[in-house]
Amino acid sequence: MELTHTLDFLVVGALALLSLGLVGLAMAAGQLVPQVNRTLTAYEKLATTLETELAPTLREVSKLAGGVIKIQSVAQHSIAEVGTKVEDVTGNLTKVTSSATKESNVWGTGLLAGFKAYLSTHNKEGSQGETSAQQKGTDNIRAKVVKTKNS
Repeated sequence: MELTHTLDFLVVGALALLSLGLVGLAMAAGQLVPQVNRTLTAYEKLATTLETELAPTLREVSKLAGGVIKIQSVAQHSIAEVGTKVEDVTGNLTKVTSSATKESNVWGTGLLAGFKAYLSTHNKEGSQGETSAQQKGTDNIRAKVVKTKNS
């Protein structure tokens, strides 16, 4: 009998522990249910907001993307035009520079020849050898002027 009482005592103890565990589980579930309710309510509000706001937002994003693409194409076109104009200006500057260099050389050579010719006419008092040397220098300068003008 004693064995039966011991087994009965063990079964009663196990049932008591099981009932204690079920009570604890019920209490935890009681606290969990309101939190689950709040979570589901928030999810429903989020879904409603997404349904009402997502379509207009996507339309605005599409418009914005179209505007950005238009601005990009205009900017690329403007940059290409500026590049072409810069090339034109560079070409014109090169032509003007080379022309100014040629004219500067011609003017410098012409003025030097004129100055030497002026000095040679006023310096006739010098010897004949000096005059012929000056004449040769003037002739050389005149030849350079003619050669530069032909270039």
